[in-house]
Amino acid sequence: MNRMRFGALLVSAERQIGFYLSHRVVLTVPRPGAVRAVSFEEFGKCRVFARSGVAVGCFDAMMHAAETEAEFGSSLEMAVSCLGLPEKTGFDGLSTCMKEKYGAAAEDFAIGIIREEPDNPTNQQWRSEMENFDAKKEFNSKYEEARARFGKRPNILVCGYTGSGKSSLVKAILGDVVPDSAIGDGAPKTMGYDCYENDLVRIWDSKGLELGETEESFTEETRRFVRSRQESPNVDDHIHLVWYTIQGPGARVTDCDRNLIRNIFNTKNVIVVITKSDITRPNQKAALQQVVMDSGIPADRIIFTCDEEGGSEGCRELMNLSYAMLPEAYKDAFMEAQRIDREAKIQAVRDKAGKAKAIIATAATAAAGAGAVPIPLSDAAVIVPIQVTMIATLAGLYGLREEAVKQSALPFVARLAGVFLATSLLKLIPGLGSAINAAVAASLTGAMGLYVKSNFEECAIARIEGRPIPELGFDVELFKQFYAEYKKNKIEVK
Repeated sequence: MNRMRFGALLVSAERQIGFYLSHRVVLTVPRPGAVRAVSFEEFGKCRVFARSGVAVGCFDAMMHAAETEAEFGSSLEMAVSCLGLPEKTGFDGLSTCMKEKYGAAAEDFAIGIIREEPDNPTNQQWRSEMENFDAKKEFNSKYEEARARFGKRPNILVCGYTGSGKSSLVKAILGDVVPDSAIGDGAPKTMGYDCYENDLVRIWDSKGLELGETEESFTEETRRFVRSRQESPNVDDHIHLVWYTIQGPGARVTDCDRNLIRNIFNTKNVIVVITKSDITRPNQKAALQQVVMDSGIPADRIIFTCDEEGGSEGCRELMNLSYAMLPEAYKDAFMEAQRIDREAKIQAVRDKAGKAKAIIATAATAAAGAGAVPIPLSDAAVIVPIQVTMIATLAGLYGLREEAVKQSALPFVARLAGVFLATSLLKLIPGLGSAINAAVAASLTGAMGLYVKSNFEECAIARIEGRPIPELGFDVELFKQFYAEYKKNKIEVK
């Protein structure tokens, strides 16, 4: 085995299982109880799961181990739990899983005890590995994972008769996702189920049912379409929300409308939109609302709207209700896609603070594990891989666009190791001494998280307001403020 990886799975001579944190620290369960960080001297001679001489990094599993408060009967039980394997998996099953999933087998791995001499071979090996750590590649990988988790694109089905204003409604709320060619006056502009989409939202526009067509045929076609989406094993393909449109001036809810609302769609996911409200009389509105309520839709999910030409009445209410009703994973992308309410977009960015703090706390806990056996100041960059993952996850949470990632985040990540050189840290934290312990490692990582979060939040708001995107430089004095803030309100390091 000629190259180690952060989070690699280790096996000691006594079949203890652990996760590699650094050339000093292994995360394991040395005795029944909580996950602990131990030195390699305590862990003993070991092997590592590797493929073609390169260790396989199980970073997510290691992070799970770092933050869990669960207690385990053995280190094998910990590894099985953190890797998401069946509860009764034994050592042979673990080896089989690593072989099948990663093509990895246990290979010899030797490490000496870290000493402070600069010419110590173990120090040189560790520093060589840090030099080979591809921060940009790791950032891009974790950023894509975060965008897939936080930026899931919702599917919204817009259904109703021809001329009920479906396409105009979508355009009023979501802008150019619907082309101008799809909007017409009375004549059907969609055949079957047209899909309009961008990076943030996907709209399914049903063929408008024209008066005189066979309602049974239209109902069955709709049933087949909805079933085909909902039967997909991937929930991202499902219909997450239905806007069912009824034209207000007609003051008519047909049997077909009632059947679709009651029996084809899950009424909990349906908003009935009465369109052309600006030319609908009050008595017509009252009659329509009562019939729709009799079909199982409560009054607070019946919205009266008109398109942009009519003043966009009700569009903000429809946007807010849709945001509230969408599953949690799809809210952010929808809010970013809507063009009705800029202040709501800004508030949604600020509301991400709770998720951001959870990401930072997880990284700080992992950094504390790396510092459980004190890290010499000269080797402080051991926590850089943890911070790269944290920064990438925050960038994904705040929806940094490609240009901001290239121009700001990636150059910052590339310079990150330099920030943690001994000379830099002594400037940041006077009186630090010669080693970093668990509490300092956690505080450094937590402060970096707060520093980056502040910038990414400002980037997201600047984009909404049409201002230049602020660059992510490293301001020493500002970082000191965040370090002091994190220390004051820090998480408990166990």
